[in-house]
Amino acid sequence: MSELIKTTYPYCYVFLAQTSAPHMRKAVLENYIKTFMSKYEPSLEYVAIKGTYALCRRK
Repeated sequence: MSELIKTTYPYCYVFLAQTSAPHMRKAVLENYIKTFMSKYEPSLEYVAIKGTYALCRRK
């Protein structure tokens, strides 16, 4: 298993996710982060959110 890498994502995504319904906020934030990572860090694969960081691993 490869080592996890902490990467930052735009903090405005947190505010954007808060505008959605309460039961959907985590899923919306994860979707924003997955899309961001696929566009700007294509060599990394999203694993989880840990605080203000996204945990990723190399593909």
